[in-house]
Amino acid sequence: MRNLSTIALVSLIVLSACSPKEQPLINQNKQEHSVEVGLAFEGLAEAVKALNHEKYFSYFDEDTFSALNEDGTVLHSFAAFKGMYLPQVQYIQRYQSLTFDKVKIDIIDPNTAILMNEYTAEVVLKSGETVNASGAGTQVWSKRTGTWKLVNVSSSAKP
Repeated sequence: MRNLSTIALVSLIVLSACSPKEQPLINQNKQEHSVEVGLAFEGLAEAVKALNHEKYFSYFDEDTFSALNEDGTVLHSFAAFKGMYLPQVQYIQRYQSLTFDKVKIDIIDPNTAILMNEYTAEVVLKSGETVNASGAGTQVWSKRTGTWKLVNVSSSAKP
């Protein structure tokens, strides 16, 4: 009988160690990380609107970056992404509007987050022409370097 009591006591200790007492701390950390990623995303968006390319590029992890473009092509380096991006933005005079809807941030672990969104943009080109665009994107953010950086983006355009 004494063995049974000892087993029961040990079982209770093990079960209590596995109880979800630490869950609020985990949720709090996820919330903090979500806020951090959201702020990084806002900074990225503001850099785009301001046509501040250097600030925009500062949000990318240059060592591990890759992209899936809306046309189905892939880029396996930040240099390739930058080489594609810069020639395109030279034609933009300003963003008349750029909005992001349905933004959702999922924290995978303390160093990884996925952000999904839909966007609409009205862009004024240097030629004076106005172009409208809309679509969606997925971004993978990493805190591997100590700050949240983009390691992967994928995009799609709405017809």
